[in-house]
Amino acid sequence: MSARATARRSRTLLMAAALSATAALTLTACGGGDDSASDKADKAGSSGPADTASPAKDEEAAAAAKDGRSGSAAGSSDKGKSAAPGVCASGTVKVEVKAVSRPVNHLLVVATNTSKAACTAHGYPFLRFDQDQATTPVIDKSRPQAPVTLAPGKSAYAGIVTSAADGSGGTGRKAKKLAVSFQGPGDGSTVGDKMDAPLPGGSVHVDDQAQGTYWQSSQADALKW
Repeated sequence: MSARATARRSRTLLMAAALSATAALTLTACGGGDDSASDKADKAGSSGPADTASPAKDEEAAAAAKDGRSGSAAGSSDKGKSAAPGVCASGTVKVEVKAVSRPVNHLLVVATNTSKAACTAHGYPFLRFDQDQATTPVIDKSRPQAPVTLAPGKSAYAGIVTSAADGSGGTGRKAKKLAVSFQGPGDGSTVGDKMDAPLPGGSVHVDDQAQGTYWQSSQADALKW
């Protein structure tokens, strides 16, 4: 074999070896990429979906639950949920507000059952003067031992202290409207629609000490606070 042929053969062998090495490196790289993707998938699968609950959402839920039990929050709504049978609410009672001579600075709320079945007046009436955002605070000590149940034609009573006799409630204002809403059993939520109750004489002086009582079975119990 001539020297030229030998050189040509050597170059051919070197080129073949180089191509084999390149092919091997390519296969190794491809295999490594597949393993990496697989590892990532395994890691993603093992971690599982993230927990969607958050402290902020939990607090919102707790606050909503608390508002549902709060008389002032529930009473600020113009329309409550439908009343269950046997619960006094709009449609089953008539509400009146009456002036009283004694004690001073008091009004009497009278709720009369106009239906043909007994109903229960739960808790206390949500009272809201004019466009007040919050309902009038309740006198906690006026809570009766049990809710008042009304036979057809019978009434429940609640007192309103419109202003402080000693002037501690500030200058006050003249209120021209009063809205009354009823509570449901257990959770303190509003049931039925609010009911507009005309004020005696068309208006009443109220101040920051205005308060209401729980529903009572007699006028005397409603006005003793």
